[in-house]
Amino acid sequence: MSFKLNYDGVKRGLFLKRLNRFRCMVEVDGRVYSAHIHDPGRLNELLKFGSEVLVRPHYSSARKTELYLFAVNSGGSWVLVDSALHNKIFQWLLNSELIPNLHGYSISRAEYEYSGSRFDFLLESRFGGKAILEVKGCTLVLNGFALFPDAPTVRGRRHVKCLIKALNDGYESIIFFLVTHPEAEIFKPNWDVDEEFSKALLEAYGLGVKVYACKVVLNVDSMEISWGGMLPIQLT
Repeated sequence: MSFKLNYDGVKRGLFLKRLNRFRCMVEVDGRVYSAHIHDPGRLNELLKFGSEVLVRPHYSSARKTELYLFAVNSGGSWVLVDSALHNKIFQWLLNSELIPNLHGYSISRAEYEYSGSRFDFLLESRFGGKAILEVKGCTLVLNGFALFPDAPTVRGRRHVKCLIKALNDGYESIIFFLVTHPEAEIFKPNWDVDEEFSKALLEAYGLGVKVYACKVVLNVDSMEISWGGMLPIQLT
């Protein structure tokens, strides 16, 4: 069972430099192109000069770049860095019943607004309960630890605090870390990068917010994403 990426014109290239948050320069077939980066993280451990990347044509009508970067080779492992796919991948995981803790849940609404914040999904359980769920993509892996975030995240802290509030309003609250690096073995908040987010996540977990993490793996030969299993959580 896998999630198929219906991409045309995929090519391998080399990363040259990052211009800003959303743009970089890559070399493909001996020519230099601008490429869009959809992942808002820093990606410092991945986007290094000379790193092998996967790109495809950028078809957006509002595009300012020629290509769209969606994967980076890190030590022989392909890491998906296209955050536009995260919610689609989560929907596939949920509908395929690959997430043991969420069997019996279905998506009631996407882009759910609650308490001044927008969350990825409102879920409904087979018993009628409502759950607010936020998906967070994770690409940073060090010594087997998947670490989130890779840069301070005010938005992430706000989401966690809102999820705590939602518990008091009768919702289930879930934060789901989608790890797209195949070498991940354990998920852990990145205390060194964002201590405030890490504290908030630990507090939320203690109050009843559910914290899950899973790994997905990109197969570049078939252009498919496969289930890599749930990851144990280490919050401290």
